[in-house]
Amino acid sequence: MNERIKQLYEQAHEQMPIIVVDPETCEPTHKVGHNGKPMYYRGLNSEKFAELIVRECGQYLNSPEFIGRSDLDWAMVLDEHFGVE
Repeated sequence: MNERIKQLYEQAHEQMPIIVVDPETCEPTHKVGHNGKPMYYRGLNSEKFAELIVRECGQYLNSPEFIGRSDLDWAMVLDEHFGVE
């Protein structure tokens, strides 16, 4: 994976609540720690990751060096940008 994809992957992580099922009500509830505060974990937001990749593609292909060029294979350009072989 190229360095830019790794950066986007890290940006797509966020704090997410730890959800457990209340044994009495069978309802999902936010897990609470010993200090009474809600507990979280750092997880991947896959929608955000996809959005960041699409946005990166748009910005890269709309950069001044590519605008108006019809002789480029856009798939090849993106493969090269992201290090895809």
